[in-house]
Amino acid sequence: MKRRMVYPDVLRALSCIAVVFLSTSMAAGCTGVSGLLTWAAPMFVMLSGMFFLDSSWFISSQDMARKYGLRVLESYLVWGCLAMTVNYATGGVISGILSGSSFYLNFLFVMIILYAISPIMRVFTRVAQTRELWYVVVFGIVIGCIYPFFQLQLETTRMADHAMIGFGYLAVFMAGWYLRTTVLSRKQLRVIYLLGGICLILTLRGIWMGPSMFSSDPALMIVAPDAVFIAMALFVVVKNTLAGMRVSVKVLRPISKIAQLSFGIYLIHPILLAVVCYVLNRNGIVLPTALFVILVSVLLLAVSGLLTFLIRKIPKIGRYLV
Repeated sequence: MKRRMVYPDVLRALSCIAVVFLSTSMAAGCTGVSGLLTWAAPMFVMLSGMFFLDSSWFISSQDMARKYGLRVLESYLVWGCLAMTVNYATGGVISGILSGSSFYLNFLFVMIILYAISPIMRVFTRVAQTRELWYVVVFGIVIGCIYPFFQLQLETTRMADHAMIGFGYLAVFMAGWYLRTTVLSRKQLRVIYLLGGICLILTLRGIWMGPSMFSSDPALMIVAPDAVFIAMALFVVVKNTLAGMRVSVKVLRPISKIAQLSFGIYLIHPILLAVVCYVLNRNGIVLPTALFVILVSVLLLAVSGLLTFLIRKIPKIGRYLV
């Protein structure tokens, strides 16, 4: 029996928690805290890449469309309509937090494209050497993450620069597979840790580069260079730390449960956050920023997780919604 890897569940659970805290910190106007949590967006893409690019795992195009493409598309339509409804009912609270009534769902479009081309990318990962994989990751990050980011900051972007971001998505997706399968050299580890550490300090976005689309659009957070480098460093740290550890079932069970519910929590929590903010504002309740972020984040995690669990119990369609 093949042993289940522990660290992907840990990383997925951490990313899920980070996404919720990211949303509440954005609602509270904590730009610095928000910037420190944007690594969750590229981490989700890397975790998908580490499994979808496994050439030993065969899935037909029909199954890919039904099990993944249809699920993501249906989720987008349902939760996008609900988000717009709640946004209208609350006087634009979601738009105020996320710069668009269903803006956070842009992330799903990126995932649909990456799922669609993953069979082609698996052909490459099946025959590619370690150096070739490393080249794709580095080239994609430089061309598709770093270059467009600084062009946007300098306000010198052209249409072609936006097209470059596609290379960034592919690089982050490929990075998950590369970091899963490659034994990194000391030099590579030092580079990843150094870049991750520097970005962890400099990624207080409101102070460093100023606010940008990279810090508000979840689809662009995927290719924000600081978020990518922090995600890669965290991926390696968690993987190497858990490689030789025995984790008890009592610890793994809640981690695994959060990981399993992460997609639904991502879809539901912004809508609940809008309702919470609307109720607080309407009743003139003002909480200290730190208390608001912590209290509301824990509440959203618990309620979104419970709703995800219940929705999945709906016969036939539940698993396609969350």
